[in-house]
Amino acid sequence: MRRALLTFVLASLVSPVSLSAQTADVTTYKLTGARIAIGQDVRVERDEEVTNSAVVILGSLSVEGRVRDGIVVVGGDLHLGPTSDVRGEIVLVGGRLTRDAGAHQVGSINYVSFGEWSGGLFGWVPRFNFGGMGRWLSLAGTLARVSVLAVLMGMILIVARAPVARVGRAAAAEPLRAFVIGLAAEIFFVPFLIAASIALAITIVGIPFVAILVPIAIVMALFALVLGYTAIACRLGEWVEDRLGWQPGNAFIATALGFVLILGPTLAARLIGVAPESFQIGAFTLLVAGLTIEFLVWTIGLGAALITGLGRWHTVPPPIVVQPAPLTAL
Repeated sequence: MRRALLTFVLASLVSPVSLSAQTADVTTYKLTGARIAIGQDVRVERDEEVTNSAVVILGSLSVEGRVRDGIVVVGGDLHLGPTSDVRGEIVLVGGRLTRDAGAHQVGSINYVSFGEWSGGLFGWVPRFNFGGMGRWLSLAGTLARVSVLAVLMGMILIVARAPVARVGRAAAAEPLRAFVIGLAAEIFFVPFLIAASIALAITIVGIPFVAILVPIAIVMALFALVLGYTAIACRLGEWVEDRLGWQPGNAFIATALGFVLILGPTLAARLIGVAPESFQIGAFTLLVAGLTIEFLVWTIGLGAALITGLGRWHTVPPPIVVQPAPLTAL
């Protein structure tokens, strides 16, 4: 009798503790289907069970509850909390996986890494990191860009020597006006092209013209940019030749000289960039200066090309050519 009474007392003391522990472990889950999000972060709460997949693109995913059919995260991070329970395959592209103690996950994890992802003004964009090889790739890219630009400038000099001279004189005479016009053209070109395309597409008759307008506008814009850049390089080379007392007359030599002066800081920055880390501050300073100079040349050249109608007419009087006096016979 005494033993039975003791057993009853112990059972009455242990039962509430076990019941409360079981109650604390039991969670009522709110069932949801697939969770799909683009450009925003997603959080699966502790009392939520996703019965399908969780897919997040250009955002991060935090899981505290259950996911029953895999996870895909592109351009963001994945965090598995201490109460998370994930079943199925995990695919993580360009982000990081953090997992707290107690997180439960069954299935394979596929991690695809090709750069770090960071948020900015225009959402999530990849920031590629190739280690020391990245400096050589930057140098190679700059050299390729310079080579292509040099070929285009040579073609412009061959087919449009007179327009190059007119644009160069306009840029030298009114650089501020050319800069303002060129900057406005750079800002409003794409919106204007989109608006014109929409206006043509509204009418049935204008739909075929959209396919003609867009490529022609892009080609003309590229021609104006290269024409203006070539004109300023040529004008700068002629100015240097005049200061050095060289005999002018060859437009190709003058353009090449101006081309080297314009791109000198950028090329020097790329060359110094492959040097040891102690030179990186100087390389960055030169790169900023070089890109600023290039932006000014592109913008002023574009404005001067537009002012002169792509070099078709003069905005300043042409230079006066002094003819030598004829020799008189004695």
